[in-house]
Amino acid sequence: MTWYAIRLVLLGLLLFAGPALAEPAASVLDGDTIKLKGVTYRLLGIDAPEKSQVCQRDNTDWLCGQEAAAHLRGLVARQRVNCEERDRDRYGRIVAVCRAGGVDLNRAMVRAGLAWAYTHYSRDYEDAELEAQILGNGVWAPDVRAQPAWDWRRARGSGGSSESRPNPGLTGLGR
Repeated sequence: MTWYAIRLVLLGLLLFAGPALAEPAASVLDGDTIKLKGVTYRLLGIDAPEKSQVCQRDNTDWLCGQEAAAHLRGLVARQRVNCEERDRDRYGRIVAVCRAGGVDLNRAMVRAGLAWAYTHYSRDYEDAELEAQILGNGVWAPDVRAQPAWDWRRARGSGGSSESRPNPGLTGLGR
């Protein structure tokens, strides 16, 4: 077989098999949930602001839930994403640690201050939350008033107030 013929065969394989071999992109449902190959994954040990949650920054509305989702979208963009199942939640979603390009997405979201360490379920990301608090990232910025997502959901579900409260600072650990 000549080099020309070999190159044609290889080109044909790439054109026809390439799309089948490509890893499908993960779609971001919100700041702590992604869908990959039709499977929904809830990121273990973190709780991001809800999609419709509004926080306050400099006494102005800040769409913190939308920013959290956008940040996660940026982390998974054009990256190979894989998730390691750890549990199932009450909605049947797989609770997992997910990585994109080798980056732990769960940790990255907490470190960016766009998710809280959800210590009720896991203590894996307390150190990342402490780092975000010290650096004043995201919801931990001094000019931000943000209600943890679990409190925000509870207030909305019970008909209570959904007003934001000041960040608890370093005392926020050990919920």
